[in-house]
Amino acid sequence: MLRMTLLLAILGIGTAHAQTPIDLDTAASLLGKSSGQPVRLHSTRDFGREPFMAARSVLVDPAQAEALVESLRSRLGPGLIAFVGTDNSLADPPAMGSEVVVAKGADQFDILRVAASNAVNYDMATEDLIRKLKEWDAAYGIDIYMASTDTIAFRLKTLPPDLHAFAEEVYAFCPDTVDQGIGSVDALAEVIGRDRVVGLWWD
Repeated sequence: MLRMTLLLAILGIGTAHAQTPIDLDTAASLLGKSSGQPVRLHSTRDFGREPFMAARSVLVDPAQAEALVESLRSRLGPGLIAFVGTDNSLADPPAMGSEVVVAKGADQFDILRVAASNAVNYDMATEDLIRKLKEWDAAYGIDIYMASTDTIAFRLKTLPPDLHAFAEEVYAFCPDTVDQGIGSVDALAEVIGRDRVVGLWWD
């Protein structure tokens, strides 16, 4: 036993760093306790109008959603994902607040699959969006923390060496980010360089 403990310590695999795998129901319980909100036995797609029964969610103040996701991720362990989901419900009646979702997932790209994110007005389905995000992940490292029907947000782990060229690439992939948002590619490059965050939406 002592030899095993020493080996784990040498390899940096101490018990303080280990994450014990948990199931979705346990994750949902953790979500409820962490948020102080009732757990819904679904998340939503299609702007809040379509329940997705393979996930669990709570509704929280939008200002609290991102921090709650970060707290959950450090405690969920492998095989589970957490993210900010629908934050603009078109259901009747509309849900109030931002969804925080937990679901089974192999990696962060399953976030888009759970949310059923798409850009149908630009002829891009979920897997098309994932392919592009995987390119950026390979080049710079990204951390997807929000996804809904037509919106995705992620952090850049490393800034691109040419921010203007990257902003041009973002604009080509998602024109509404500039045309209905920040107004220019130069402004987009400035914000990305300052915040290391990329927000995408397709109207």
